[in-house]
Amino acid sequence: MNFCEPVHTITPTRQDRCRAWLVERRSVFKDLAADAGMSKTTLSNIIAGRRATPQHIQKLIALGVPAELLPEPRMPAKPGPKRRARSGAPTRNA
Repeated sequence: MNFCEPVHTITPTRQDRCRAWLVERRSVFKDLAADAGMSKTTLSNIIAGRRATPQHIQKLIALGVPAELLPEPRMPAKPGPKRRARSGAPTRNA
């Protein structure tokens, strides 16, 4: 890795461009999250692409966030089977 690479040759990530867009508009995650009706953590996960459902993305676009700054929406994961308690495991009946 070359640590002497000029700064102007570094391409910002989509998340960096999204954060810069917020800074340009003098907005913060807290305000955008409140406008969208979600927590800052949820908004951060959406921007990072971990919880980007089509509904979340449409809500953010409706609030004025450019679509190219948002991740591709994905359908939420289906819940897996519930875990069973191991037989012989102590139960909490105290």
